[in-house]
Amino acid sequence: MIDETFDWVDSSRLGNWSVAHAHLSSIWKCGAPQELLTTLRGRLQQHFAELDDLDATISNLDRFIAASRSPTSLLSLFERDEAALSALLQVFATSQTLANRLIADPESFDLMRASDGQPAERKFLVDEMVAELEKLDSPNRAALAIRKFTSREIVRIAYGEFVRDLSPEHVGQQLAFVADAVLEASLQFVVRRLADQHGVPHRIDGQPVRFSVIGLGHLGGKEMGYGCPLELLFLYDAIEEKNQTHRDFVNQVVEDLVTLIGADDSSALNISIDTSFRPLGEKVLIGSSELNARRLESDGRTWQRVALTRARVVAGDDELGRGFLQRLQPWIYRRFMSRQDFADIRSLRRKLKRRFVSGSASGDDIAKAPGGRQDIELMIQFLQLLHGGDSKSVRVGTTAEAINQLQREGCLTHQEGSLLAKGYARLCRLQHQLSVMFGRSTSCLPDDDLMRRRLAWHLGIRDADGRSGDLQRFQEQLKETFELNRKVLNHLMVDAPRGDDGDAPDEFAMETELVLDPSPDPELVRQTLRRHGLQDPVRAMDHIRSLATESVRFLSRRRCRHFFASIAPDLLAEIAKTPDPDRTLRTLAEVADSIGGKSSLWELLGTNRATMQLMIRLCAATPYLSDILIATPGMIDELIDSLLMNRLPSAERLDAQSIDLCRRAEDIDLVLHGFKNSAHLMIGVRDILGKEPVEATHQSLSDTAEACVRRVAEHEQERLAARFGDPVDANGEPAELVAVALGKFGGREPNYHSDLDVVFLYTADGQTERRVGGPRKTISNAQFFNQLTSAIVKRINHAGEHGRLYELDGRLRPTGEEGVLAVAVDQFTRRFQRDMAPLWQRLALCKARVISGSRHVRRQASDALVSTLRMTQWHSAMAGEIRDLRGRIQETASEENLKRGAGGTVDVEFITQMLMLCHVGEHPKIFVTGTIEALQQLAKAGVMSSDHSARLINNYRTLRGVEANLRLMNTLARHELPEDESSLRDLAFLMDEPDPTMIGVLVQQARASNRKIFDEIFDAAT
Repeated sequence: MIDETFDWVDSSRLGNWSVAHAHLSSIWKCGAPQELLTTLRGRLQQHFAELDDLDATISNLDRFIAASRSPTSLLSLFERDEAALSALLQVFATSQTLANRLIADPESFDLMRASDGQPAERKFLVDEMVAELEKLDSPNRAALAIRKFTSREIVRIAYGEFVRDLSPEHVGQQLAFVADAVLEASLQFVVRRLADQHGVPHRIDGQPVRFSVIGLGHLGGKEMGYGCPLELLFLYDAIEEKNQTHRDFVNQVVEDLVTLIGADDSSALNISIDTSFRPLGEKVLIGSSELNARRLESDGRTWQRVALTRARVVAGDDELGRGFLQRLQPWIYRRFMSRQDFADIRSLRRKLKRRFVSGSASGDDIAKAPGGRQDIELMIQFLQLLHGGDSKSVRVGTTAEAINQLQREGCLTHQEGSLLAKGYARLCRLQHQLSVMFGRSTSCLPDDDLMRRRLAWHLGIRDADGRSGDLQRFQEQLKETFELNRKVLNHLMVDAPRGDDGDAPDEFAMETELVLDPSPDPELVRQTLRRHGLQDPVRAMDHIRSLATESVRFLSRRRCRHFFASIAPDLLAEIAKTPDPDRTLRTLAEVADSIGGKSSLWELLGTNRATMQLMIRLCAATPYLSDILIATPGMIDELIDSLLMNRLPSAERLDAQSIDLCRRAEDIDLVLHGFKNSAHLMIGVRDILGKEPVEATHQSLSDTAEACVRRVAEHEQERLAARFGDPVDANGEPAELVAVALGKFGGREPNYHSDLDVVFLYTADGQTERRVGGPRKTISNAQFFNQLTSAIVKRINHAGEHGRLYELDGRLRPTGEEGVLAVAVDQFTRRFQRDMAPLWQRLALCKARVISGSRHVRRQASDALVSTLRMTQWHSAMAGEIRDLRGRIQETASEENLKRGAGGTVDVEFITQMLMLCHVGEHPKIFVTGTIEALQQLAKAGVMSSDHSARLINNYRTLRGVEANLRLMNTLARHELPEDESSLRDLAFLMDEPDPTMIGVLVQQARASNRKIFDEIFDAAT
């Protein structure tokens, strides 16, 4: 009889009981005899208490039984061998990826049980894989065989690690042996296949070419992880290098091998190949052992020596590979070091030391965190380089063995060695668990606490009742591991040989010497600085001394000089890339003097190259931004924030920030100027780095201005209401100010120095209502809002101590009447409804956007404006009138004007507004105030061709982008390309354009295209 209730299962431990019940029912209906099911029930009841993820376990068990050839035979096995079911359930609970592999290939379960998780010999694995591929001719069948082999072996190894407690060191070795087997069999397969098709190239002595594959990294060190990429170097002994057929053959061998092994990239824990270690250059996939050895011996870098400490022959001709590595031993482990060696070693020491003393980086990536797996590996390799020349015993491949040998040679104390070995093994075990849990090679901890608890549970870190992982204890142990590792590594770094013996050459780069030497040789100064493009070495040296001298009295000058000396070579190299290095250096000195605390700035630039490049770029060609930094030194934080945020500030964030700053401000002008400068600096930084499209930059500039206008309006309304009371309508409901942005401001597309076009309206006529305890005098709403508008315009336009906040166009009048600054919304719209408004005002209405008032009022006012625009009675003569208006605007500008000249941005805006005015009644969705978005909507509605829309958008972005850079350069002619070569080079630098003349070409092409489309559209409209 089938158990339909399964009340012996603790449903409280299941995430979805109904799904689990269905899987259990499926198992009980598999056709096995009742006595076997009864036994299975007892065994499951016992084992379920020991597992943490019952949902996955039950589901996988159901799938596995269904996939088996005979459920009865399988359940009989579970009855005879209790350990079989226990092992299977543990694998199911450990990794869904492993479970899927077992279910897809149930026979691998037999291999798992037969091996009992014990290590296999490398030769056995290689022979098995080679024999299997020897029988095949098809690459597809060979790839399938490789996948099945690796799948079975990964299950075997994972079972050994997670069920039979195989050490991480043995696991890494076993995974490396599996990779060796796959590589050897694959190499033989592709060589045999290509030889059958094309014949094998022969050396001069008549012998066939030999291949060897060198494993590096974790493969070479036999400390592989699940799904870890195979870092490989491919070699052959000799071919006729000028024979293209030979070259094609050896290249095809590598390409076919990579394709064969990586044929299943989408599968979990798949094998992938990394061939980035290429001594002969990025384009050379395989080279002769002789050429590779000679290149490394003559031009090899320290990082390549570090990588080769983990090198071993993993496939192919063993004699060829061993000969290559043996030849390189004196180069890798040098007994005597050159000047460049010392420089590289010192660079590596500084890199390591910075990491080992850092505790600020996140520990979520256990490989890359300070004190993580990579730090241990790099430090051990560093010590192997230093001591391997005299002590051959430390020239071993695995990290664990290297720690042991370094300890035997006295390079590590017993305590240091045991701590590092223990910490390394713990991190390897954790990384293995992460990889099998998530089905991919990873070293990152999950963000989800539930998954972290499961991780802790599988690692044996459990709470008192053993049913859940102890998250707090797991995280404390991990933190302690990182801290202990960093402590040991930092101690080793301090004690490591520095390479500064008496025979060593001068320790510092020439640029560093100039900073540290109080009286440098004038000729050395001239030669060194001229090399960086500095034409006035004497003045440049003065600036360098200024940069190296702390301007804040209580801060350490020595510290400042030290940090600046360490970055001087890189800093001057970046300055040399700018259009005018002398000017860049001068501006940098001015910025640094204003900021103060220079040592902290140099330390920051030294540890973050991107920040250094940004600072140099800012000082090179954007006086608008550098002037902000000089005038307001505290803005350096915004500079860093702009890099860390990796996005522009949102409108909501800017508005909230301005509200918070103004809440208790005594001087609102000072606060808003600071707010604007801060926002413009953040926006400008992302602009010059090219991280945002031009419309996103303009929108943030508009949002900044919008926040400023609202804060001024609120401030002035409060001051006016304190005198005359609050404006209300006839029903006593509050009357509100409605600011309507027009033009570029309305379209959310102003530039850094754009004027703000705003019309001020209010919701209803009435009288102000006296506040309790306030003055008795009240005035009409019309008087109140006109006085309020006047105060807003005056404050925003006031050129005070901090300059003008914005230039708010006070000439715009809602009715056209002189002296009337604000009218009621219905009075304003009535002029359009009665056809009293001129056509240019209707065009302006196409960019009208309400920017103040409560949410309800904004919506009502916006609806009223849109409704007014849709009521426009269009006739073809309007197109001609608009065209004439455009012509009159063009006459006021020079031919080179990017805005008002022929084909300028005004052409694009007039096209957009004319078509919107003509078709908005029929297509209300085309009413959007931004030019680019409007062009997109016009094309979507079929009002404009997609080709015209795309070309106009591209042209508009080009011209507005040039204008934005001209504003950052603070050029006098903000809408015209500079005539002098120096400014044009600055503009090209900001636009990342190598040839400055190409900017003029791009601009002319955009303008010609704009005018052509303008004429076509207006010709058709009239």
